Amino acid sequence: MRRYAFAPRRATRALISGAALAVLSLGLPAAGPATAATLTYGSGVPERSSANQQGVLPILADITRATDGRVAFTPILGGQLVSIANGFDGIRDGVVDAGFFIGQLTGSQLPYSSLIAEMTGLGGDPYATMGAINEIFFVGCQNCRDEVKMAGIVPILVQSASPLAMMCTKPAATAADLAGRRVSVVGSPEARWATALGMTPVRSTITDILPALQLGQSDCTLLGMAWIRSYGLQDTVTSVIEMPQGIIAGAVPIAFNRKSWEKISKEDRAAIVKLMPAAVWNYVTDAYVTQDAKVKASLADKVTFSPGDADMKSRWTGFQDGEVAALKALARDRGLADGDAVVDRMVATFRIWHERLLPQFQGDRAKFEQILNERVFSKYPF
Repeated sequence: MRRYAFAPRRATRALISGAALAVLSLGLPAAGPATAATLTYGSGVPERSSANQQGVLPILADITRATDGRVAFTPILGGQLVSIANGFDGIRDGVVDAGFFIGQLTGSQLPYSSLIAEMTGLGGDPYATMGAINEIFFVGCQNCRDEVKMAGIVPILVQSASPLAMMCTKPAATAADLAGRRVSVVGSPEARWATALGMTPVRSTITDILPALQLGQSDCTLLGMAWIRSYGLQDTVTSVIEMPQGIIAGAVPIAFNRKSWEKISKEDRAAIVKLMPAAVWNYVTDAYVTQDAKVKASLADKVTFSPGDADMKSRWTGFQDGEVAALKALARDRGLADGDAVVDRMVATFRIWHERLLPQFQGDRAKFEQILNERVFSKYPF
């Protein structure tokens, strides 16, 4: 197993110091060690996003209720204190007590854990994907657990979203329509899929996608439906191919700095973990599945929605068949001697959740929570 050293980054602190001063000027508590029971939660995700409004913020409120107010939060969102790019560093270095980070941006710091974020092409059902990635992270991958522990970070859940759709600024309904177009993508799996469609992938941060589409630097993007509203694309996108094209996975919506986590009593930590099976269901339902439907309904008169043609579906099947090999190649590129075995275990867990467990819990919240608790949250010593 590889070993990693994590030292506080002066650059991270310098970058964030100006934002911290701005927060103080607003009369909000500065980030750093928690005073009393109030912890600072920082995220670069826009405050208006469904991931925050229907996902993270309700979980933080549930934690406060479950601990009778002993653990409360000051949320500072939208990059005011930590950005999407430096979220991991901000949590690790204690700039915030808790926060959000994206797995795909931590390949050098978390080479095992971040493999989960590269499994977009294997995701089919959002609930099965959410269950699989939490089981992989907390139970099935010892290397993942070791590296976050060494980083001084305590994730309490891992997130996926809803299926990706192809969104374009000009009409598009078939694979032939997409050939030759430029598409803004966040991750390497999406880039590989774009290439399989004959498109030119343009790697972008999520916040750069809107200006890229507006300025004609990209013709399309590949995102979940709810993100049209979260990232302000509703006046730019004119056509959407709804065919599910994977599910982005592996972001961590709530992770604690270990020192801040250990200031919470054991009883309250146990109460927080007990919330997680329900929190996972609520997160994917309220922040993504429900919001997808609402966003689609709100755009019915402005956007053309298409199901995708037979050629596109055939290409998707071929793309998925090659994703396991792509993941193993990535693991080898990172120098993970046991990478093939790690990927095989991760893929097996995806298949268990989609093929064996999904028929057991589909549409049944109580059954999902029971399975997730038995397989994940009752086993991991947070």
